[in-house]
Amino acid sequence: MDELFRPLSFIRGPAMKNRFALAPMTNKQSADDGTASIGDALTTSVATPALTDKRKRRKVARAGAVGNFIEFFDFTLYGFFAVTIAALFFPQESPTAALLSTFALFGVAFFIRPVGAIVFGHIGDRIGRKRALVVAVILMSGSTTAIGALPTYETVGILAPVMLLLCRLTQGFSAGGELTGAMVLVVEHSPVKERGRNASWVIASIVSGVAGASLVALLVSFSMSSDQLLDWGWRIPFLIAAPLGLAGLILRLNLEESDAYKSAVQEMDGPENARTPLAQAFKTVKQEMLTLFGWVAVQSFAGDILVGFMLTYLVTRVGYAMAEALLIIVIGHVIAIAFIPVLGRWADRVSRKCFAAALAGALAIWTLPAFLLLSRGMVAAVVAIAVYATINYSMMTVQAFAVVELFPVDVRYTASAFPFQLAYALFGGSAPFVATWLVSNVSDLTPAYAIVVLALPALWLAWSAIPNAREMAVVSFLDTEPTDD
Repeated sequence: MDELFRPLSFIRGPAMKNRFALAPMTNKQSADDGTASIGDALTTSVATPALTDKRKRRKVARAGAVGNFIEFFDFTLYGFFAVTIAALFFPQESPTAALLSTFALFGVAFFIRPVGAIVFGHIGDRIGRKRALVVAVILMSGSTTAIGALPTYETVGILAPVMLLLCRLTQGFSAGGELTGAMVLVVEHSPVKERGRNASWVIASIVSGVAGASLVALLVSFSMSSDQLLDWGWRIPFLIAAPLGLAGLILRLNLEESDAYKSAVQEMDGPENARTPLAQAFKTVKQEMLTLFGWVAVQSFAGDILVGFMLTYLVTRVGYAMAEALLIIVIGHVIAIAFIPVLGRWADRVSRKCFAAALAGALAIWTLPAFLLLSRGMVAAVVAIAVYATINYSMMTVQAFAVVELFPVDVRYTASAFPFQLAYALFGGSAPFVATWLVSNVSDLTPAYAIVVLALPALWLAWSAIPNAREMAVVSFLDTEPTDD
């Protein structure tokens, strides 16, 4: 394993002039052997081994899933306890200003994500996926636990919001490398015919994080008085990140790099092959990065309306009590957890384009009825949330395919993480604000119409830009030095 941790200077090489997708596979080909033929223009390629030990793949899936659970557990918790955090960490001369400051820190964590994506992408492509994900889970769980231990404004004054800001920046920075890194790790270890099934467990861990945070918030709210909640109860959910992070760290320390990544290290092993992954990615896979950006923009906008806006919408616009709204979200997400792996298995049986188009079409069709059902009672609201969550989170399975099937191995982490997190920052981070403005200034259903409008270009992306199952080149460079005529 020593070759994985050599200095970063070993990554420069000749420039690239061609695409590096291998010959695309039919569903039958991918189901039969999980491999693809090598394109003539490529230097070296590696097909993911179809007979990789299943126990090892389950271990990789667990290691990838735990960090995503912590990430979405934390981000959801922060939104649920925003009012409490505002009361404890900001001056109370203006409660509204304190709440706005709390949500401003929520947004800051999104906008630092692309920076984390660049840093963790570089580590993941040049030192190792394992190293990047170990650092990410330490930072994520550590900063989340730290929030639960912070002194309040009453105790240390202005230092309280400053320390909270530092924790949120650390969370956002680590999140920039977590989700896409976990997708790369899990899918890179998977044979083609099992990529949908294995990726779906990573996605299910995200939904579990949202559901878990909702459930914890519900239990804490029910089990203690308002004074107890303000005094110490709010800290408990954040402190839970400590044992979760330790479990994730243990799992990730015992991982091995994928065969594809090991081959990339061997191919790039030499001073003539040293180059910065981000620069190389922009030079060679800029169009593919735009494809991923577009798909994530749609999914993250729709997804963060569910995570960051829906609870407030159910309480303030539909009229549910807070406990009822939390229960609707928890049950809806639990149902989605059960169905996401089913759709993951279906994704392994149909073409990628068909799967992506079906989900984009379903999002366009279901969103408006879902918003209408929210006011028809708790059962109807649970159905609305469950189906919406299943569709939206399953769109992330397409993203998991894309990070492996759009990008060569040597720039895969960086080329996927940067557009992914940039789209998340611009569209996901702004979704609750945009939805709140639309509801306040237009109508209660306007956010649904906005999602429908965004889903239409996603349909076009599905058919024109999302690739079907294929293997990618190990390296993204070919000799392009000018030749004498």
